[in-house]
Amino acid sequence: MQDATALDLDAEISAEAETEKNETRDAVPIGAQAIRVDAHVDRIPADRRRVFQKVAALAKRAMKTSAEGDNVAAARLAHKAYLLAPDMALTNHVLGLMLYNLGRLSRALDFFETAWKIDPNDAEIYQKLGLVAWKLNMLEAAEKFYRLQYKLAPTAVDAAINLGGVLRDGGKFEEAIEILRTAIYAHQENYELWNSMGTVINDSGDPVQARTFYEEALRLKPDYGRAHNNMANIHELLGEPELAIPHFDAALKDPADPMEEATMRHGRSMVLLAAGRIEEGWAANESRLDPNRAQATLFTMKIPFWDGTDPEQLRGKTLLLVGEQGLGDEVIFMNVVNDLLEAVGPEGELRIACEYRLMPLVKRSFPAAVVGHHMSANIEGRDVRVVKELEDGADFWTPMATPLRGLRKSLESFPDEAGFLVADPELQAGFRAQIAGFGSGLKVGILWKSLNMNARRSRFFSAFDAWEGVLNTPGVDFINLQYGKVDDELALARERFGVTVHQPTDIDLKMDLDKVAAYASACDLVLGPMNATSNLAAACGGKVWFIHARSSTWTLLGTDRQHWYPQTRSFFGTGFQDWDNTMARVASELAALAGRPG
Repeated sequence: MQDATALDLDAEISAEAETEKNETRDAVPIGAQAIRVDAHVDRIPADRRRVFQKVAALAKRAMKTSAEGDNVAAARLAHKAYLLAPDMALTNHVLGLMLYNLGRLSRALDFFETAWKIDPNDAEIYQKLGLVAWKLNMLEAAEKFYRLQYKLAPTAVDAAINLGGVLRDGGKFEEAIEILRTAIYAHQENYELWNSMGTVINDSGDPVQARTFYEEALRLKPDYGRAHNNMANIHELLGEPELAIPHFDAALKDPADPMEEATMRHGRSMVLLAAGRIEEGWAANESRLDPNRAQATLFTMKIPFWDGTDPEQLRGKTLLLVGEQGLGDEVIFMNVVNDLLEAVGPEGELRIACEYRLMPLVKRSFPAAVVGHHMSANIEGRDVRVVKELEDGADFWTPMATPLRGLRKSLESFPDEAGFLVADPELQAGFRAQIAGFGSGLKVGILWKSLNMNARRSRFFSAFDAWEGVLNTPGVDFINLQYGKVDDELALARERFGVTVHQPTDIDLKMDLDKVAAYASACDLVLGPMNATSNLAAACGGKVWFIHARSSTWTLLGTDRQHWYPQTRSFFGTGFQDWDNTMARVASELAALAGRPG
């Protein structure tokens, strides 16, 4: 049980809202009136009824005050009720709700949990426990609480929707579908259930079927923002970004909260780029920096921000360019570094804060720049980026994607040179000698997955089985460039496909990025999805064939190739996950390149 002295309410009120770690897509939210106060009276012993009446009155006032928009006053009323009866489930429940409304998620979870322990038969508390745990990315705990809620209230729509969502995020798609199917049979006019089923099916990898459920949700409620957002995502997955834009516009008229709105705005910017509306897309893409977006990188810089629109502002100035998002993105966005060096001119200075593993490569590639590294800390589940040693004396700072607004407004503004990073020539020579020992065929490095393969991301990478035709191409010596755990896949290639995929030596494929850049660009060809290694190979001028799950990947900018790397090719099929056709094309083209058509 909470100690009445343990909560410093003033400190909680003055603290910033705790950032959510999980978007909890399509969850039924907690409302300000989400506690039926009078329902608690039957579970209160007779000798506590008088105290209950006092705290119930305060609880009702707290919820009314919160509904009117004054969460601070509401929290004070809830705290007053709690101090009167800290051992009562209702007071812990209400105080937890008011802390939740203030954005203090972890503290809210403490009080919700105490309320649950005092009164485990209160079905309402499980919805709150589950949602807070879900937002904090505690999926196992969230599933436990929602299963308890579902057991106590099997006909509750919110229980089915939220349990289905948590199971979906945990990759338990069949269980989620069964729960939502049962709920839909009982509540066929509930648009939220149809929408939730669509999201589960979409995340499982079937956007075509998912579209049917979103369409039904929109038939039942034509202005339902979440369903419009989800329909937009379906169109983007199926290679129809122009059709996605009107749905995003409709969705933005009905966001559930600032976090959902930020996510929608970012999604809209991605489809603008995928549709080839480049200048408009870069401007809209500044939404990626909105702190309300769960995946946004937060920065601590104190110097002025440069918005990327007018490179002339940089003449003679010192600009700090800070890496953002993932490692592969940092590599892509360095496409503009030479332009920025030209923009600051000989009297100015460009400072680059990149991922520390990239520093040797970046220093070699841009000797006129001052190169350091950013530091990241995980604070309340968010990636917070700090660059103290390069910030002093700088005139401006900007995240790496922002200069694209002024420097990559059109396809014509992309350089024609095959590479903007410079691999170590001595390392390349040594690796070429190693590679030569693998055989007499074409030397092809392969990758097939991301290190972060959660339920949603795995949809964008082919199963290793799909590589069989490619790996059986005559005249090719294959080399593993995939970092992470690969033993099972390499054994599959050897035992089922009859192909040996050679393992590089003297290199850590995850940590030794300078060596990775040299090794990958020393291969005759690299095949795989866009990840850190394939981007490094291409950025160093290597020949790369990118394999995509869909034609509308934003990096293609509405075309059929990556203009970031003019020497590369991109392969994709029709719609989403058309791996059979995509890999068959790769195999055919590889056979032709190896000189043995077949």
